[in-house]
Amino acid sequence: MGRDISKKDTKLLCLKSGGICAFPNCRKSLIQEETDKDNPVITGEIAHIVAYEPGGPRGDATFPKQELNKHTNLILLCGDHHKLIDSQPNTYSIRVLQAMKQDHEATMRSLHQPENAEPPVAVIKESLHSSLLAVSYLPAVVFAASSEYNDRQKHEVRERIKYPSDRWELTPFLLREGHLFAFHDLQEEENPFRSVISNRDIQIIPAQELWSSAEGKRRYQALLNYALIKYTTGLNLQYDPAHRRYFFPAAKNKDERTVIYRPLNQNQSKRKVAWPQKQKATGKNKNLWIHLATSLRFHEVAPLRWCLSIRPERHFTSDGCTPLPPKQIGRRSTRLKARMYNHPYLSEVHFWRDYLSRGKPQIILNFRNQSVVIDTTQLLTFEIEWPGIAEDTKPFNNQVCNHDLFSYSELMQAIEGEDRDCQDTDEDGEEELDDE
Repeated sequence: MGRDISKKDTKLLCLKSGGICAFPNCRKSLIQEETDKDNPVITGEIAHIVAYEPGGPRGDATFPKQELNKHTNLILLCGDHHKLIDSQPNTYSIRVLQAMKQDHEATMRSLHQPENAEPPVAVIKESLHSSLLAVSYLPAVVFAASSEYNDRQKHEVRERIKYPSDRWELTPFLLREGHLFAFHDLQEEENPFRSVISNRDIQIIPAQELWSSAEGKRRYQALLNYALIKYTTGLNLQYDPAHRRYFFPAAKNKDERTVIYRPLNQNQSKRKVAWPQKQKATGKNKNLWIHLATSLRFHEVAPLRWCLSIRPERHFTSDGCTPLPPKQIGRRSTRLKARMYNHPYLSEVHFWRDYLSRGKPQIILNFRNQSVVIDTTQLLTFEIEWPGIAEDTKPFNNQVCNHDLFSYSELMQAIEGEDRDCQDTDEDGEEELDDE
């Protein structure tokens, strides 16, 4: 294919660009008016967004050749800015130039809207309530010790762990490259893993050192997520590894299950969390159970800033125990979520926040001398301007949960253990969880 750009693509590019340089805030006209002695001069230059040659600025050998000289891959610039973008291809990347072209052409279109065009959509200011909870404390270090066990022997390690008497003391671990990684202090003589590790080679790895590499961060997150499995088991939840979500199983004898929690407008209430669908005509149970479920994941949302995300979901079974086949799930799940606007969705997030924290202002994942502390006093919020949704007008009250004497004492114990571990050094779940 030759380098020549078709007349049609040239016309389309120039018309869409309005004869003005597309570089932000340049607005230089690309036509030099005629004089008494000379004709008008076109000073604009056509630049490729994805370079024509693979070795050129922003070259991409995988880009379709037939699209290289299309107006969609071209941007109209003055000479100075053409030279600038080709001299600094890392700054003015393909995505940057595509956005530059799109914004400029949209501005040109807006200048030529007919007088009877529809007015711009009104925007509103409101608070966006996220489904994120701030993590206020994390383990400062990870301990690693030599072990003769490998990743395929997790179950053998679980059988040999000396589980703490405190059911809320969690024992997540990873087995990698002949080492066991844990949040517990493996130097302690009575640590839970003493029967499966060597005491001769114990490493203390600062958390921030692990976070500096992708693999290290994956291992740290995996330890956090393993801890969630055991913690939620103590709350009578089950983990579904195929979909990475936690759900309420049916009550004993496959009866409908309810739990007590604190809703937004009451001190206490009951809620169905696992129940069978019934036939309207006979009142008999269908071969379909609905279980409240949620996805829980730890995320580093900014340097040294971590959050726990709560994403309400549904789990479906045929009899309170046996999962439905995947083909029977999608349609039902989509129908339920399609009717869930902002307030009902956030109300479910609040339900999980209250249930997971056991009605306290924090969730504490305890590893004896270190802890994770998740602040549940309120959901993180952000101020936004947007058109809004006409049918979704019910405001959400981001209820704040305050400390009492007992919750404050529990928080202080967790923090003191964390501080003590930092000064000294500077029953994993039954289901499988992928490292992520």
